[in-house]
Amino acid sequence: MNRTKSKQWLLAFLSCLLLLTCMPVGWLPGVQAEGAVQLGVIAGIGGDYKETSFVPVQVTASNSGADIEGNLVVTVGDWGSNHLNVAYYQPISIAKGATKQVTISVPGNQVGPNTYVSLMQGDKVVAKASVGGRRYSGDTLFVGVLASHPDTANFLGAMPKTAFNNPVRVLPLKAEQMPVNRTQLQMVDVLLLNNFALDSLSGQQIDAIRQWTMAGGLLMIAGGAHYGKTAGELKDLSPVEATGVTTVAALPALTVDKNNTPGLDRPFTVSTGVLREGTAIYSEAGIPLVAVRTVGEGKVMYVAYDLAEEPVASWSGNSRFWADVLNKGFGTTIHRIHRSPMDGIWPLDHAADRIPALKMPDIKWLALFFAVYALIAGPVMFYLLRRKRKQSWMWGAVPALAVVTGIAIFTVGASQRGTKPLLHQVGFIQMLGNGSAQAKAVAAMFVPRSSDYEIEVEGSGRSWPILPYRPDQTQPKAWVWSQADRTQIQFKQVEFWSMRKVGTEQFLSDVGTFESDLRYVEGGLRGTVTNKSKYTLRDVTVATDTQNQRFPEIAPGETITVELKFDPATQNRPYRGSRVHQFIPAQYQGNAGPYNNSREGQIVDILEESHNLAGARKAPVTLVGWMDAPAVEIGIKDRSYKPYNISLVAAPLSIKPSPDGYTFVPSGEIEAVRIGSSPGVDDVGDGYMMQGGEITFDFPIQPKQKNLAIFKIHLYTWSNDNTPFDKQVYNWKTGEYDSYDKAFASNIMAQEKTSVYLSAEGTLRIKFSHSFNEHRHLGLPVISVEGKVIQP
Repeated sequence: MNRTKSKQWLLAFLSCLLLLTCMPVGWLPGVQAEGAVQLGVIAGIGGDYKETSFVPVQVTASNSGADIEGNLVVTVGDWGSNHLNVAYYQPISIAKGATKQVTISVPGNQVGPNTYVSLMQGDKVVAKASVGGRRYSGDTLFVGVLASHPDTANFLGAMPKTAFNNPVRVLPLKAEQMPVNRTQLQMVDVLLLNNFALDSLSGQQIDAIRQWTMAGGLLMIAGGAHYGKTAGELKDLSPVEATGVTTVAALPALTVDKNNTPGLDRPFTVSTGVLREGTAIYSEAGIPLVAVRTVGEGKVMYVAYDLAEEPVASWSGNSRFWADVLNKGFGTTIHRIHRSPMDGIWPLDHAADRIPALKMPDIKWLALFFAVYALIAGPVMFYLLRRKRKQSWMWGAVPALAVVTGIAIFTVGASQRGTKPLLHQVGFIQMLGNGSAQAKAVAAMFVPRSSDYEIEVEGSGRSWPILPYRPDQTQPKAWVWSQADRTQIQFKQVEFWSMRKVGTEQFLSDVGTFESDLRYVEGGLRGTVTNKSKYTLRDVTVATDTQNQRFPEIAPGETITVELKFDPATQNRPYRGSRVHQFIPAQYQGNAGPYNNSREGQIVDILEESHNLAGARKAPVTLVGWMDAPAVEIGIKDRSYKPYNISLVAAPLSIKPSPDGYTFVPSGEIEAVRIGSSPGVDDVGDGYMMQGGEITFDFPIQPKQKNLAIFKIHLYTWSNDNTPFDKQVYNWKTGEYDSYDKAFASNIMAQEKTSVYLSAEGTLRIKFSHSFNEHRHLGLPVISVEGKVIQP
């Protein structure tokens, strides 16, 4: 009996040993030191992060043992799965008894419950800790708050869903938590500075805020009596030039409900100033209380009072009021800031595959080649061998010919590909009109032989590998090391004749501008454009929404003369469908339908994909051109390679009033601000999907030029599913809605109607409705204005 049990125990032991021996290496637990190194990990801001942004993972490493050197590694997979494919790392050296802190940025959509930080020496895991944290969806609005009081902006988290439908997460920040580069700050959608000493931040942190704002961030600066110290070195971004401090006895302007205004039991302190650019949303006794301006791709909001000051801070209508402020001040921008790194870059990804040196042979030559091969392998060989009475040799001659032909095809292919790696970069540069630009690029590397390869991307922006999905992959094949001025991406065990790709987004601070001197003259648009950038562009197009003019080239310092027809009634129509293909060079427009498959045809789709056409409508005219130069400096480290580069450049052009004062305010400068809806609505980028009911928009038509007399207001409405929405226009005199036809004739409001349908602040309000049971699409309504500048 005992002998039988002993045999059973021995058999079980040997079975376990066999299982451990056969277990894949990737399943074995990492060897760890006996508690010598301890890792503390915080993801995002205090453990909160968004799945659509790059997440700063802050790692604190404490060493109680011997000196150690290695890499801190965050290994991630597709949507946080077990299929690990990328390792983001930072080298680290920790002396005995020392503690070091390192921040590693990783894509939020690749962080999940299986994501860990490891301290590794070679392949050995010395210490390991889970990333953890709380993951939020992309539509959550992250508001970072730098303020003297930690509860300063809590009211933003309590905004009613009927007025502001995005979930909001308010994140109090400390100076030491502020990133030193804009890439790590991109997880924050809105950054609020209130009664905060800006000089407590480092120069790098302040530069990060500036670059983040210009690249699309939403910055709010407030503080009342402390506004000066809050704005600090960022005061040039503010729409208001602060001049001093005063007090007010009442604040009737700060309300959206006349029955709920902030009651002041004592004088309330506000900063005073002069609006120098942008729009004052709320004013009191001539003092701008809330104002906003566009800076690059972002926006900056000025608030004249301290948001933590009582009694306004605890006013019951504060949250509802700020829902209105955010909608009016930041408009549709605040609802469209949730993007993953790959959003808007897919056209470049597809275009990068089309490496010029790897073009497929012409189908006619292929057909001819195989016809000749079939002729030789069949009738010709049969005839020759028959004459020699060696027909039996066909059994060896035909396979031999096939081998020779295969070797020839391989040799031609190898000679075409060469012996060096090929690096093909396709890029897009969006000029911001102030000397800076945003650049997106994808670089595709084709390798002639199996090996490890490393791609280096210059710049402090975010860069990432683009890898195919492989469900069986448990070991990272790409290692990413982000440094202050560059990112190195190493691809492990790259297969023979295969491709690897890298995507990047960079902010370019000193690229110059395209200076325009264009005016409306006699029903046309005439003037000059001077290239004051560092780019030489070919195949240049200057385009309005309906007209374009082509130029072969424009070099730095060169000036071109523009003459375009201009019809204000047609300018409102949004760029949609295949109209972006007008920017494809003429030689590639042979198949310039909506599905142009040329490399250039793929690239121009980024204008529509990333909503840059909507951005381009901020100016009624856009210049688009091509260059055979890289948008971003990308190379293959320590190897000789053959580069191929092509970039698309887009620049907004401004227009001056005509000699008689006529001017046109384009649709891009007047946003449709949704202020309410009866059913639930879904923001789908170019508009809204809604069930039967009503949705109301405000259009802040108040022009930048305060001395502009409005002649006409043009409205353009549309629907992808052709739903006939009913429209009503709010009458500010009667306080009721009038029928659309009473306010507009042929979608144009005449000058004499503006005194009734524009509020004292210059706001037009329109209600749209439909009665269908299912969801229907309403495209964003588009407004533009004709007027005349009246000389003071």
